[in-house]
Amino acid sequence: MLTGCAEDGAGPLHDEQEQRTPVNPNDSAGDGTDAEGRDIAGTRTVFVMNTERFFTAVGVAVRGKDMSANPPEILIRNGRTFTRIRGSPYAGGYRFLNVPEGEYYLKASATTYVVTDEQHVEIGRNRLGREDTVFTEQYYNPLHLNLTNLAPWNASAPYQNGSRLQFTSGEVEFLGEANIFDTIPNGETRLDTQNAFLDSYLGGTPVFEAAKGDRLYVNQLTAVNQGYLPSGQLLTASTVVRSMEVPAFDYVPDGMTPLSISGAMQNVPLSNVSLEWRLGSYAPLASAVHPAATYRSAAFYIEASAHGPEEGWVGYSGEVFAATLPQGAAFTLAQNFSYGNPYPSHWRMIGTAYHTYTTAEVPPGLGGPPRTLRGNITVVDELENLVVNPIIPTLTPPRGLAIDGIPATSQRVVGNSSPVISWQPPANGAPTAYRVTVQHLHPEFQILTTYGSIFLPSTTTEVRLPPGYLAPGSIYFLRVAAIDSPNADVTREPFSSYEKLPSVYADTVSSLFSTP
Repeated sequence: MLTGCAEDGAGPLHDEQEQRTPVNPNDSAGDGTDAEGRDIAGTRTVFVMNTERFFTAVGVAVRGKDMSANPPEILIRNGRTFTRIRGSPYAGGYRFLNVPEGEYYLKASATTYVVTDEQHVEIGRNRLGREDTVFTEQYYNPLHLNLTNLAPWNASAPYQNGSRLQFTSGEVEFLGEANIFDTIPNGETRLDTQNAFLDSYLGGTPVFEAAKGDRLYVNQLTAVNQGYLPSGQLLTASTVVRSMEVPAFDYVPDGMTPLSISGAMQNVPLSNVSLEWRLGSYAPLASAVHPAATYRSAAFYIEASAHGPEEGWVGYSGEVFAATLPQGAAFTLAQNFSYGNPYPSHWRMIGTAYHTYTTAEVPPGLGGPPRTLRGNITVVDELENLVVNPIIPTLTPPRGLAIDGIPATSQRVVGNSSPVISWQPPANGAPTAYRVTVQHLHPEFQILTTYGSIFLPSTTTEVRLPPGYLAPGSIYFLRVAAIDSPNADVTREPFSSYEKLPSVYADTVSSLFSTP
């Protein structure tokens, strides 16, 4: 007998019959549905694909990703309960028969869902680098460096403005930084050390293959004066001042074999970009993020987009410029920024303006020091497009964030492990989508980590978390982002949508809450 969710919404799922309709090579219906698999009235067939695209300087390689180990599922919300529909492999993806018309929840992974009404959904991701790249499980590898012609080393400044070495590649997906244990004197222009490690930021370090042209950029970032703020304070920013591209080489990371790099760093000429950033218009939005939030900080980044499509960017190749403004800066910044760009002309520059808002709460039932809760308002676009007009808030956070109809901005124990998260549209701006992010507080470390996400169209302003999404007796935190990205479609291509430009994200956040 099939059982539904209990009255409190925390029960099990209804389970539709498992669909195992085989692929029919003689299908001539035109919609991918064989004659024996016709949908009943009021339903349709849904197709889910997982296509990975790999971007390099020579083009884009495309391949389908096997989903058999973690097949997608469809959940149909029926008030307090859900019905699950299982699909079957079909034409390189998954096919779901007899899906009722209207919105459904597509389960793409254990804690990632897409709320959509589309018949065809692509859950694949875009990747940077060769399709056949081999990734290891090594995140840290010994590093031997013999570099000359460095810019005078700055060891005394804080991390964000001190000298550091960053590594990235246009052939394989990799971004890393040197962790140097030797003391480097201020003003030093040569580095010869065997006492360093290369830390990989994007996952396991890839295997580099000379025969396939795998190269590596070594970039030195250091503080460069950017002029004076309206307060009279000197603004410095971290930017690339020296660079070297290591020719194609072989390297298999194993955690013991050092990566040896030697050569003369080359000067990187500085370019200028002018902007008008009206920070004072962002400060009053703190209470829209959370009633107890304060406007914490603002930062401006220029990042490299290697081989990305025209409508967006792919992967992450590191920053060429990073400026963090003084805490609570609420003035209009009309400034020229100087930055170094060591990359080929077809690598586009992406500008990002971050505005961070914080509050702090003591974890319920645990005590201890308050934990910082963050929300952001972020603006991203190609650099030349971002600065053509003043940077001002065009989208504000969602309003009225609630859990089961009760405001989510004070701590409480929710009534069940499958609550309804709801909100109202922003006071300003027209979002194209929403994203609900759930973070989990680990009591042993008292740190918050991202637990899962749900992507929704702009027409939907509530979502019931599926049964089992939240664990009993646990502490969570919610962030709901309004998204304005006119070239993106989270209902059809959710996981490549965040790469589309331009994009604005505006968060509202909850207080910490507990499950029974």
